[in-house]
Amino acid sequence: MERIKIAKSYSNEWLEVERPQPLIDNYIEKLTTQVINGGVFIDTTDQIYVDFKKEMTAWLLTSKLNKITGLDNFNRVAVINGCTQFIDNVYMQGAVQTVTNDYRYHQRLKLGVIKDVGLLIPGTPLIIAMPFPSIGDVHTNMKEILDEAQDKGISVHVDGAWFTCCREIDFDLSHPAIKSVGISLSKGLGLGWNRIGLRWTKSKDFDAITIMNDFNMNLKAPAMIGLYFLRNLSPDYLWNTHGERYQKVCADFGLTPSKSIHLALRNGSPVGVSPLIRYLENASA
Repeated sequence: MERIKIAKSYSNEWLEVERPQPLIDNYIEKLTTQVINGGVFIDTTDQIYVDFKKEMTAWLLTSKLNKITGLDNFNRVAVINGCTQFIDNVYMQGAVQTVTNDYRYHQRLKLGVIKDVGLLIPGTPLIIAMPFPSIGDVHTNMKEILDEAQDKGISVHVDGAWFTCCREIDFDLSHPAIKSVGISLSKGLGLGWNRIGLRWTKSKDFDAITIMNDFNMNLKAPAMIGLYFLRNLSPDYLWNTHGERYQKVCADFGLTPSKSIHLALRNGSPVGVSPLIRYLENASA
């Protein structure tokens, strides 16, 4: 198995400027190897979907470092192939807008319109990441964005791809402008190779995700693997294990800490610190 990048020296040349990578440590790599070698419990019945939805929801709510509320305002939960499917599903339904400096995937698609606070387009759905990838925290103007969206009849879809790798995030999803939220395990549990997560919605829309869930069309292997990782890692694992190393990297390289374990800020711009955390991990092993 190819290992995630580990810095070969403790120097700033290993700070990731272009594409900060999630933190995947030795233990997560061990779990991955166990799965590849057949260590995961096999369940090919439809019960695997039920178990995954129940256990992931409960797992999120047991975090002692983050607090997410308002999930009880959503009437339906569905399995998703990571937050990328969550995003793509919104684009499939028509025009979409995002805000400046959100997930670069939006720019690569070249399908949506990028707007700023106060200039949102009435009636056009908005996708916004929480936490926001360019700062590793909740968007500075999140309340203003949600209130503006409510005033302009904009449905907001919250991309929670980074929520599972963060600390000190306290977010209430009950704002009336929020129509759906997607959270995946890729960033927090090193499962970018096995994209799996959940989407919560306030209504049952007959879109691609709904149809795939209603007819049990989702792949079962990702759910099985996702459950294996949920059962072997706490929602606060990365910060509890590597928080001190993260703070040391930030102090040693003059970086401003964010709330995301793999990201810090250098002169206001995001840089990835995973390779340097891995260097420290292996230096102390």
